[in-house]
Amino acid sequence: MMFQEAKQHLARKLNIDYSDIANNDLFSDTDLGEWINQAILKAWDYKFWDFEEEKVTGTTSGATIAYPQNLTSGTINILRINSKRHFKKTYQDFLDYFELNPTATDKFWSEYKRTIYLNANAFTVGQSYQLYGKGMAPKLSSGSDLLPFSPDTDDKEHSGNEAIVQLAYAEVLDSEKLQKPTQAETERKKAYQTLDILWKPFAEARANAQDMRPMFDVPDFFGKNGKKDPTFNGNFHYLN
Repeated sequence: MMFQEAKQHLARKLNIDYSDIANNDLFSDTDLGEWINQAILKAWDYKFWDFEEEKVTGTTSGATIAYPQNLTSGTINILRINSKRHFKKTYQDFLDYFELNPTATDKFWSEYKRTIYLNANAFTVGQSYQLYGKGMAPKLSSGSDLLPFSPDTDDKEHSGNEAIVQLAYAEVLDSEKLQKPTQAETERKKAYQTLDILWKPFAEARANAQDMRPMFDVPDFFGKNGKKDPTFNGNFHYLN
């Protein structure tokens, strides 16, 4: 579905003639487009759909990387430097670990707000990196722009596009122009039900992809990547 088709579909729901939208006293073409874009944002944020995945590449220049503007905060799930996978820790754990192990070469990284923090001991400045995360929702403007659930071509789409138009319809019903909040809530629930149904095969595919991952993330109790002091008996710090 294209942006123009979505606006036409929304016009039909509102029982107005889109071909004569320029003469409509209540709605404009711009209004319809803004409601479609608002609905796209809601559907985009509702789940981490596969087509939202983005890859960002660059070259390391130090121990931090500015969060890419086209990635949603907190969604980076893969970071590779020099073709080697680095593993994410919470920011507090990251700070604590390297406070205890300042020379450790573990390939760990973390993030705080919109900054990515790297272990400077685990790579060389000038090496390439790749980040994978959730992209930002697009804002459509041209009539031929594709809605998100038509990721490749106009005629190949998921039912999510219909849900987007239904969410847009709910926004119109809830607006000052129509002031029909009860009907708006009904339409909104129907739209999210459609998205929930659509999400099931996405979620199942991701669950199946987990089979090759380790069952547990085992802590480094014995300090093989941390302290090298032969008298150090692992990372059971509560005994110290």
